[in-house]
Amino acid sequence: MVALLGGRLPARVVAGAAAARGRALALVYHRVRPEPAQPHEIVPCVPVEQFRAQLGALRRLGDIVPLDRLLDPGRAGRPRFALTFDDDYRTHARYVLPVLRQLGLPATFFLSGRSLHGLGPYWWEVLEEQLRADGPERVAGALDLAAADPAAIARACEEDPARQHRLEAGAGDDGHQLRPGEIAELAEAGMTIGFHTVAHAVLPLLGPGDRRQALRHGRDRLQDACGQQLAMLAYPHGRADVATAADARAAGYRAAWTGAGSAVSGRSDRWRLARWEAGAVDPGVLRARALARLTRPVRSHG
Repeated sequence: MVALLGGRLPARVVAGAAAARGRALALVYHRVRPEPAQPHEIVPCVPVEQFRAQLGALRRLGDIVPLDRLLDPGRAGRPRFALTFDDDYRTHARYVLPVLRQLGLPATFFLSGRSLHGLGPYWWEVLEEQLRADGPERVAGALDLAAADPAAIARACEEDPARQHRLEAGAGDDGHQLRPGEIAELAEAGMTIGFHTVAHAVLPLLGPGDRRQALRHGRDRLQDACGQQLAMLAYPHGRADVATAADARAAGYRAAWTGAGSAVSGRSDRWRLARWEAGAVDPGVLRARALARLTRPVRSHG
């Protein structure tokens, strides 16, 4: 499939067919910065110039639209794409926003608003630093884990709020979190702000009361900081089940996004919409993989 779609004419044909069927694709990014990925980084990183080139490939293939217009009705001649960015990285304001402004592109930033609560880095940022400083074996021992593989350590922490609290408890402000003024800057530039929850817990692992609290806690404060109603939600770690989606709907979100990785369509569940993270790939690879997803069956769970 990737080889077939590498040609110019087949790509246009496939893109037109996907658009006619109402298929669209939301992309998610985390870190975008000048430097490539560092050792033991858990969250993907895309170098800023590669990111710029990826946007060029998407624009040649289809139309980049605001996330809330991704599923607008009507037959489109070109597929629609939407750009989203997760977590409270200052790189959003320092590196992503200038590129978006220069290219005149819309995007949605799903934020936690941690600086508004005096909170420092997310647990995985602390873990990344400890892995680089102490090595996987020492970190695994400190966290009472048998496996010393960094990916296995991260997965274990993702499933265990107690380990997350241990990591965050001893962490001070590392200067990498978006500040209130930078949150406002994103909004003032015309970008949409969505909610990503303050604690970034895996919501299906929480009890019903804690999950409903997580969907609301900090939302009003972030709304005040950005001057927007937070109508869209990105589930932390991209994970949601039926009960979580029902709670998101009851909390007043108009749409909520998972990490299922597929395209979406007008028939997708609005509270279990999929996003796709391409990662640090060359523009041609991104183009081929995006087209492949536009032709596969739509998934709506995470």
